[in-house]
Amino acid sequence: MDSSRQLQCEELSLLIAMFVDNEFQWIGDENQIESWKSIIDNFNLNQTTIRNLEEIPQFRFRLSLDINNSWLNVFLPLRYPKVQPECYFSSDNVNKQTWTEINFEIEMKVKELNANGECCIFELYQHTKSYLTEKFSQYTLSDYDDNKNEKEKASLQLSRILIWTHHLLSLEKRKNICQWAEELGLWGFSKPGYPGIIIVEGLNDRVHEYISRLKSLRWQAITVRSEQTEPLDLKEQHYGERVKLRLGRSNPGVTELETMSEISSKMKKADLEEMFMSAMKINKK
Repeated sequence: MDSSRQLQCEELSLLIAMFVDNEFQWIGDENQIESWKSIIDNFNLNQTTIRNLEEIPQFRFRLSLDINNSWLNVFLPLRYPKVQPECYFSSDNVNKQTWTEINFEIEMKVKELNANGECCIFELYQHTKSYLTEKFSQYTLSDYDDNKNEKEKASLQLSRILIWTHHLLSLEKRKNICQWAEELGLWGFSKPGYPGIIIVEGLNDRVHEYISRLKSLRWQAITVRSEQTEPLDLKEQHYGERVKLRLGRSNPGVTELETMSEISSKMKKADLEEMFMSAMKINKK
């Protein structure tokens, strides 16, 4: 199998698994899209041949950036990652100057990430999303003075998140997942293996600190697949009673489960089955 196309298939399989619903979209006509879907499905089943890869058109797709209805558009040349991918930002909600600035940032980052001929789309996506978040938050802060208390307001929210990782095997990471949850006063579950699943609930600012710590570790891939928030009243000092993932547990912490069915059962008991099914792209029959 051609090594470049094989690496492309590996990267695409990972991206498709990470992005839910319409966050990943192919760009092409009906026949192209069907051929791309087929080749990735067969690749995952180890049924792809060199001839199959030679016959398919070059991959084109886009990834939702979740900000201002914007997208990262990607075109993979036949020899990618040995040559740079073509990537650009698109949105109907930004002016030409902003569009130019963002695309210049993407162009520079692609050169940096692909300097050694390595796959770089997920890293580029993360960088672009962080760049947009910072850029648009600056605009908002300059326009609205009353946002100065947003941090205080955010801390008065109860948040629950579901994190998906390509795999979770490291004993050190599993130890961190449990210890950090206890330290930050979070309740939840985790499942090691392929994929790794981490679900926690607690005060919004502590949940996001937890996410930040986890993302600082080295992962093949990690993404927050679902997040829910609920407002808390200033008087609710004993908010633990509102935590759905507590399920009778007296102290904060993460319980490690062995199977996906155990996670599903716990989420159903916590009345969060819909959150789990949607995040894991499972169609309820």
